[in-house]
Amino acid sequence: MGKVHTLQSPARAKNIKSSEFLFYMLMVFFYSTMVGMIGEYRRAYLVDGLQLENNQLALYNGITSAIGYVMAFVYALILDNKKIKNGKKFKNLGLIFAVPCGLLTILTFYTPGFLENNPSALLVFLIIINVIQAGCFYFGGTVNMVAVVMSPDIREREQLLSFRGVSSAVGNSAPLVIVLVMGVIIKAVKGAEDNMLNYMLSAVLVGVVGTITMLLGFSAVHERITYSAEKKNPFEGIVDIVKNKHARVVIFSEFLKSFRGIATFMQPFIAAAMLGSSSKTLIFALPIGVGTMVGMLIINALLKKWGSKTLYIASGVYSVLINLVAFGVGYAKLSHTGGGTGVLEIAFVVCLFLTGLQFGASNLLPNMFQADILDDIELKTRKRLDAGLPFVIGLGSGLSGMIASTVVPYILYGDSSIIHYQQGLADGTEQTLRTKIMLLFFYTVIHGIMMLLAGLPFLTYKLTGQERARVHDAVVAQRGGAGNSNSE
Repeated sequence: MGKVHTLQSPARAKNIKSSEFLFYMLMVFFYSTMVGMIGEYRRAYLVDGLQLENNQLALYNGITSAIGYVMAFVYALILDNKKIKNGKKFKNLGLIFAVPCGLLTILTFYTPGFLENNPSALLVFLIIINVIQAGCFYFGGTVNMVAVVMSPDIREREQLLSFRGVSSAVGNSAPLVIVLVMGVIIKAVKGAEDNMLNYMLSAVLVGVVGTITMLLGFSAVHERITYSAEKKNPFEGIVDIVKNKHARVVIFSEFLKSFRGIATFMQPFIAAAMLGSSSKTLIFALPIGVGTMVGMLIINALLKKWGSKTLYIASGVYSVLINLVAFGVGYAKLSHTGGGTGVLEIAFVVCLFLTGLQFGASNLLPNMFQADILDDIELKTRKRLDAGLPFVIGLGSGLSGMIASTVVPYILYGDSSIIHYQQGLADGTEQTLRTKIMLLFFYTVIHGIMMLLAGLPFLTYKLTGQERARVHDAVVAQRGGAGNSNSE
């Protein structure tokens, strides 16, 4: 079993310097912007840009998900057994993968012209880019992992995770603004919209700034808790995680939550259908993004009175209710054939903001659950599984995500689809009324149902309150007995 070395006394004191905090938040923001650019617009690029057939997209999603599923185990094994140099486990990886992350953000929206008339070669190219991009962003994701080891103080760690969540959420939505503004500029210059060029130029901007801030951020942060580089048997680690009752709750919850990918997949297409173009996704995503940020602040404040478990379950109930309301308002707007829809439009935007509040809980609280479970596993096994725990949790969410991404093209478009979305329309509002309503249903109601189901497993979750504090204090004491305590 590996020894643990705490580089700072666990006394409740300020460990993270203001400049370090600032550079870290900037790094999180712009790394999340790269993630958001790929996550939000790659599907629109494939469907309306390259106009892949639904069976091609389903095959692409299925293959990339399956490969990612397998490679995640390899990546977790590498990370958990990475040789520690000068007390740094995450910092060097972040510096190494900063440039690849930026480059792959750009390449995601680039397709050589000679491939567009060769469907098989095009599919192979897209899959290769996706797999390489996923690997780079896995190790680039140490942007998020490093927060857990930046302070040995539980309160400071919780505050850092909270601010990280807000910065990540806002950064993830930033491409919506960038693409919208870039679209306006391109239209002014060319006299017409060009989404393919828009995506490429936006990706270049996002990739360059993301790379620079990752280099600056990782140069500034300090890892104050490090662990020995002793080799770990990955299968023993998986068994330790699966045996942990708290981890099983999160695994099952994330499995259910990831089916909401069916709903989030619809966002650029519902934006095109209701507003004319997927480049206007910001009009929908901005109120949700603002709601998410406000929701995180609300959750952070409510944590002082209620436990994370209670808030997560309550957020699931809230999600299904507010999404039903949003669907009702959106349905009334779409079905209204006369003028005077201004009130309904405003009401729908308000509903989107209110649905965003729930994202505050679903984005913030799982990170806190995982940080607490890492402590619990370390206390019981003396093993620190920073990559192993997310991998095992990802087994469940990856499986449901793979199912969702494989099925969703058949739901969205094609002759046998449920929604019957028409690809490549210059004006997306020309989609049929039925298509718009079905897009709205999957975008709102399905998301709400999945978040309700994701909260139910937490009815049996016990690592809260006094038990959570006891585990953390015990693991800090265990670290002190296992290694040396030195000032940084």
